[in-house]
Amino acid sequence: MTEIKPAVFKQGVPKAQKNGLYGIEADLIAEAGMSVVAVVTFEVARVIHEELGDERYPVLEITHIEPIRDEKAAKAATLLLEDAYKIRTAEGALDMGGDV
Repeated sequence: MTEIKPAVFKQGVPKAQKNGLYGIEADLIAEAGMSVVAVVTFEVARVIHEELGDERYPVLEITHIEPIRDEKAAKAATLLLEDAYKIRTAEGALDMGGDV
């Protein structure tokens, strides 16, 4: 039976208007070590099937990424993230690794 392995991300980020990180590199450098909340969409670019181990895994490609710079919107997005985590895992709190 084919074993399903965890998803991996295709290298790179979207170009131009679909990359909200473009043009804010100095801000990101200044915020090194801090969590940044972002909205991300992705698609399954392909599915890899490794014949030797009979394993399959999806390769995901980010199609759009937008960092949320507004504090109130970032908190709202974090609540959505936490709710989605609770639904997916049936666990309580999500460790965000610092203030958001």
